[in-house]
Amino acid sequence: MVVGFTFHHFVADGCATRNFLVAWGEACRGLDISPLPFHDRKIFFPRNPPKFEFEHRGVVYITKNLEKVFPLIDNSVEDIVVHKVHYSKEFLSKLKFRASSMNGTNKPFSTFESLVAHLWRAITKARGLNGLETTQLRISVDGRYRLNPKVPKQYFGNLVLWAFARAKVSDLLCEPLSYAAKLLHDAVMKVDDNYFRSFIDFANHKVKEEDLIPNAVPDADEPILWPNLEVHSWLSIPCHDFDFGGGGAYFFMPTFSPIEGMIFLLPSSPEDGSIDVFVPLFRENLTTFKQICYSLIAKL
Repeated sequence: MVVGFTFHHFVADGCATRNFLVAWGEACRGLDISPLPFHDRKIFFPRNPPKFEFEHRGVVYITKNLEKVFPLIDNSVEDIVVHKVHYSKEFLSKLKFRASSMNGTNKPFSTFESLVAHLWRAITKARGLNGLETTQLRISVDGRYRLNPKVPKQYFGNLVLWAFARAKVSDLLCEPLSYAAKLLHDAVMKVDDNYFRSFIDFANHKVKEEDLIPNAVPDADEPILWPNLEVHSWLSIPCHDFDFGGGGAYFFMPTFSPIEGMIFLLPSSPEDGSIDVFVPLFRENLTTFKQICYSLIAKL
C-alpha cells in the first residue's frame, strides 16, 4: 500500500502533520486517537501593550503589491534535477567532530548543524557563486520548544518561524566548517520566546493595519532559490509509527520537488543513524556537488 498526502503550511507545520498521520493510522486500525490534538489558540494572545522587538516586515510578511525579485540567471525549471545523497553514521560522526573541534567552546555542534553547514558550503561551491555575493540559509524553528511556557506537542497548527543565517560566499568557503555551523546555530538560537512573542504582537496589530501578506515558502511560481538555500528537516518524523493497518511505513520521502536550493533531510531506511538528503540543483552544478559532497577539507 502506498499513501500520498499534501498539506499547506497555513494549516499545519511538520510536527502537526506528523501527529495527523499517526492519528490517521490509529483511526484506520480502529483505535482511539491518543493523545488528542490541542487546538486552543488563547495561548497566543498578544501582549498589552504590544512590543515589537524585532523586524518582521520582509521576513514573515511583505507588502501586498511588492514585486518579486527573481535571480538573474539563465537556467529554468527544466534544468533542475533532484539528487539523493546518503550520509552514513560514520561520516556524520567525522563531520560533527570536525565542525566541533574548532568551535571554541566545550559544547559540540549537533549532527544536524554540522551536516547543514556542510551542505551549505558544498552547494555554494557547486553553484560557482561570486565570492563577493551573499548567500542565505533559511531554516524553520518550531515554537513548541521555544515559547515559555512550552506549547503541547499535540498543538495542531503552524507554529514555525524562520531563522536566517547569512554569509559572504568567500567567507563561507574559506573559513572552516565550524564558521558555517556557528552561523546556523546562532541564527536558530535568536528565534526564542521573545522573538515569537514579538511576532505574535506584530501579526495581531500591524498585518491588517499595513495590509501585509505572508511571505510564503517557494512554489512553482518561484522555483529557484539561488544563491540561497532552504532546509526542511524530517529527521524527527517517526515513519515506523505511520501504520494504516499493514504495519509501520517501510519508506517515507517527499515527492519530486523541483525547487532549486530547497533541500530535505530524512532518516535513512533502515534507520541506522544515517541520513538521506534530497538536493535539487541545476544539472550543470550537479557534477561538482557530487565531487565535493563527501569532502572534509577545510577550504572548498
